[in-house]
Amino acid sequence: MRVLDRGLAWLSHQYLGDIPVDRISTVVAVLLSYALAHVFRRIPPQMSNAKHVYSIASTLLLFGAVQGQYAGLMHLAVGSVIVYGLIRLMRTRYMPYAVFLVAMLHMSYSHIRRQLNEQRSGRVELDHTGAQMVFVIKVTSLAFCIYDGQQDKAKLSGYQRKNAIMQAPSLLEFLGYVFFFPGFAVGPAFELATYRQMICLDDAKASGQLARRGYRKLLEGLFWMAVYVVYSNTYTFAEMARREFYVQRTFASTALHLCITGVVVRAAYYTAWKMSEGACIVAGLGFDGLDAGRARWLDIANVHVRGVETGSSLRQLIDSWNIGTNTWLRHHVYLRIAQRPEGSRASTRATVLTFLVSAWWHGFYPGYYLTFVMAALSANAARILRRNLHAPVYAHAGSTVKLVYGLLGWALSKYTLDFVAAPFMVLTLQSSLEIWRGNYYAVVVGVVGIYVLFRGVGLDKI
Repeated sequence: MRVLDRGLAWLSHQYLGDIPVDRISTVVAVLLSYALAHVFRRIPPQMSNAKHVYSIASTLLLFGAVQGQYAGLMHLAVGSVIVYGLIRLMRTRYMPYAVFLVAMLHMSYSHIRRQLNEQRSGRVELDHTGAQMVFVIKVTSLAFCIYDGQQDKAKLSGYQRKNAIMQAPSLLEFLGYVFFFPGFAVGPAFELATYRQMICLDDAKASGQLARRGYRKLLEGLFWMAVYVVYSNTYTFAEMARREFYVQRTFASTALHLCITGVVVRAAYYTAWKMSEGACIVAGLGFDGLDAGRARWLDIANVHVRGVETGSSLRQLIDSWNIGTNTWLRHHVYLRIAQRPEGSRASTRATVLTFLVSAWWHGFYPGYYLTFVMAALSANAARILRRNLHAPVYAHAGSTVKLVYGLLGWALSKYTLDFVAAPFMVLTLQSSLEIWRGNYYAVVVGVVGIYVLFRGVGLDKI
């Protein structure tokens, strides 16, 4: 065991409730990235190559020396060279699809290898696959953006026009983008156009605003870390996967425990994403120039906590969670599968296929596929229900009914989210079905009921 790991193991045992060392080293790396981000931002915009080199070197330090992921760095370095070769050498419309397939297959190998190791060791470990998932989003998005840069702008969506790349990046710029140090391990993922804007913009006059905004995100992350440290041993999905847990419990108490557990487990994600987002902001990512002395900002957040925890519809909850991945799935997977313009009515086939791609991107545990297939069906059912109930309620009901409708929407959406997400957390088929059985398969029954009533019986008004 490395000296750093021994120190972190002692710290975890004494003060942090025996949180695994790999989680703590990830947090340490993110905290160190704040100091490195201040130096990065002081490199002048005209020295873009120096910024690329500094970013790559910082990732080697944080992901290698601090987190000990040297093998992972080699995987991503080799993957970067292969992907860059495809981007530069393939001159056909199949280039982005070739990049997508190669990157996903390489990541699949990493997922399978990690899964086999975890089955042997009996514990879930953090390795380079998290960083590789961010890598896949970046390189596949870049490939499609380069392809879009060669198309007629009139045929592109607003998002595609904004992010289209007319000229492929140099190898150094490409590596600086995919190895951007504050978001390398856990995100956020973003387009090359956003990275180029950060490199080129002079943000010296907004230094104070960048620091304040970035460190507010750090404080938010630390708050959620405290929530996780205090409650993670009390509220776990692993405990809910035991049949004994449900003895003498009512459905209401089980549902409440499920929802509280969901908040506690999500706190770990909020911690990593908010702390990483803050470091990215300190480095200058998301800064969109000054307007009368006040900074303008791009939304680079990977999660909107308020939207997840207080959203009144399942769609709002999903859209507020893992935003970088949702953006990638929508603009580089869903709309290209559906072949429909933005804003048109959703395609069930494209929705299910997109959720399956999301499951593939996450790995090969059965729990991922239960979660994402059920999420696709639940999102579609929620859309049908909302389409048929929302307008009549808000057009004809009184304020009390509207309040009750809103509260019910929030409660049902929250319960559905935590029910659907449970397999994602416990991973195995047996544990997933045990939690669903303990909750009487409530969401499954509800989704089937909505499809039967509105599609089978014909109550759907559209």
